[in-house]
Amino acid sequence: MVDALGNLRGGSRRGVSAVAQIRMGVEAELGRLAGLEGWSLGSNAIGLYGKQSADTLTGSLTAPSNVEGVSTLRLNELWLQWRREGWSSLRFGQLAADSEFAVADSALNLVNGTFGWPLALAEALPAGGPAYPLAVPGMRVELGEPETDLGARFGLFAGNPGGHYAAETDPQRHNRYGTTFSTTGGAFMIGEVVAGPAKLNAGSRPWVAKLGAWYHTGGFDAQRQDTNGLSLADPASSGEPQLYRHNLGAYLVGEATLWRSKEQSLAVFMRGFTQPADRNLVSFQVDAGMTWTGAFGRNNDTLSFGVSQARIGHDARRRDRDLQAYGEAWQPVRDYETVVEVNYDRPIGPLHLRPLAQWYIHPAAGAPNGATGRSLHDAVLVGMRVQASF
Repeated sequence: MVDALGNLRGGSRRGVSAVAQIRMGVEAELGRLAGLEGWSLGSNAIGLYGKQSADTLTGSLTAPSNVEGVSTLRLNELWLQWRREGWSSLRFGQLAADSEFAVADSALNLVNGTFGWPLALAEALPAGGPAYPLAVPGMRVELGEPETDLGARFGLFAGNPGGHYAAETDPQRHNRYGTTFSTTGGAFMIGEVVAGPAKLNAGSRPWVAKLGAWYHTGGFDAQRQDTNGLSLADPASSGEPQLYRHNLGAYLVGEATLWRSKEQSLAVFMRGFTQPADRNLVSFQVDAGMTWTGAFGRNNDTLSFGVSQARIGHDARRRDRDLQAYGEAWQPVRDYETVVEVNYDRPIGPLHLRPLAQWYIHPAAGAPNGATGRSLHDAVLVGMRVQASF
């Protein structure tokens, strides 16, 4: 898979970037291979090479490409699973939460990273949480059939995928090859209940709703207050943020197929995430979109649209106002970052060509750019994803 993106205006700078990803995976039924009925083994690894467009082009909080990462060859997931059909399953090993939790199937064709693992969670959790491209030791339990019918899933993961000292370095560089197997940073717990009618055929479900919550036992810095209760912007402040001993949040995912014919369908999705503003930069995020399968009468083509907005929490905004009050009049008050994407997937033989466009409104939520001290202008990106599966 190759993503090539060009920034036409705004953001950090105009220019182009490209990143290539090779994903290799295997899943084996151990009942057939070793007589272990109900057991399976899975593993995947990723190879990455290229530039990260969020750093080089847009300066945004969200990544324009969901395959961006530090160039490397990295182990991602490695797990064992026991499954009892129609009842429950248990998976344990090196896991990534974003492969199963808070997923909207109708958003899977969108390229921007926030439509997968949302910015709200990536900003809240140490090293971005147990999500692409970093996995951690953990376990996941499923009850019922959440993928096809009613059910629930619960996950317990190590709290910091970057491992020791990841706060002082880029977590991806600190755990460059995915073999740190970090158990540091407390514990991250997440669960969701899934409701919706079963699939009637090979197509998508008529509708599905997911209600989820998460909890992290690690320490989290306050966005505004220091250890003495003063604003961190106050010249008399100690400069040490107040420490909260946990973090938490909740989310909702909804999807529905509005229309279906023999060759076409139109599905929509919506997701919402909320978490405390006193210890999180992003306190609220909502995204929505649609997928038209069989677009314009071409049975194998897919048109996708999505929009996502992440809101900066009131404590972080108040700190910005405090900075203004204490003499830093140039300091903007951060508010929100919005990204809009439209793409069109066209299969040609073994290839999928997916031209796309993205519009960033308030990149980095209006935070000052390091070079100029001013907020970034809205950015417009165009690009192409080329994908092949074997």
